[in-house]
Amino acid sequence: MPSLELFNRQRKKPVDLVRFRAFAEPAVVKVRQLVRPSTLPEEISAVFVSDARIAGIHRDFMSLDGPTDVITFRHGEIVISVETAERQAKSFSTSFSRELHLYFVHGLLHLAGLDDLTNDGFDKMSHAQEQIVEEVERSCRSTSSAIDNRS
Repeated sequence: MPSLELFNRQRKKPVDLVRFRAFAEPAVVKVRQLVRPSTLPEEISAVFVSDARIAGIHRDFMSLDGPTDVITFRHGEIVISVETAERQAKSFSTSFSRELHLYFVHGLLHLAGLDDLTNDGFDKMSHAQEQIVEEVERSCRSTSSAIDNRS
């Protein structure tokens, strides 16, 4: 399994890196199982940033203005905008953590070779993303519940 590093490089909203890791590690495993052939990098890092920081990255590397939700680099870096996740969670009536999970899995799927530039690719990636997040979140809830019941 690839090594996983998590970095919080923003101060806009707290991100619980311990809880995120509890989701992220099984998500990496699930992506490797579902996407064949999957060639994830040896090292993966998720970096949580502000809208201002991701807007600069968006401009510098993709020549697009404004913030975006997630940017993935082939070498294994997944850059996630915490502010965009917070806005989108409110807009879609979901949780902040679910948005972060979706963005991370989206980045993993790009690293595994999927692309969302065509309608077919977008549909395939969307379906895989939702399936993975749902399965891993369900597994995390049941594991957490089992631990709570033993206490």
